[in-house]
Amino acid sequence: DNAETALFTAKVPANEPKYLMVSGAAYGRLRQIGRFSENLTYGSGLPIQTGQVLQVKGFNVFRSQLVPKVGGNNYNLAFARNAIGLATRRLPQPLPGTGAIAEYAEMGNFGMRVTMSYNPQTLAQQFTVDILYGVAVLRANHAVQVQSND
Repeated sequence: DNAETALFTAKVPANEPKYLMVSGAAYGRLRQIGRFSENLTYGSGLPIQTGQVLQVKGFNVFRSQLVPKVGGNNYNLAFARNAIGLATRRLPQPLPGTGAIAEYAEMGNFGMRVTMSYNPQTLAQQFTVDILYGVAVLRANHAVQVQSND
């Protein structure tokens, strides 16, 4: 409730998707809350059938093994799309005459460069995969830490 209220107060648009990233233990406890898993109160009863909590209070729920744990508390994260920005850009082709060739593999604005060259030390082809990216906080008030005691 507090995370949903905080994002509402931060003027996150109501139609913008919101996400809740929780630890495995917190996810397990969410599955045990009756009003979010029972067919009579939540609708489809899908959490009972599949064991997955898909959405709670307008948040798309995901579990992660990377949620930091400090002193018995897990620091889960509730956020909207505009809280975090990811920027990528293409890396250049290798210099001509070096014997290396490169191709780009892209999917939905995220791409990587795959370079093939010859390695004389191993007498074999060598492949490298390169990605250039950056991450930044765009709107700090569009993300909220949600503590859970596990």
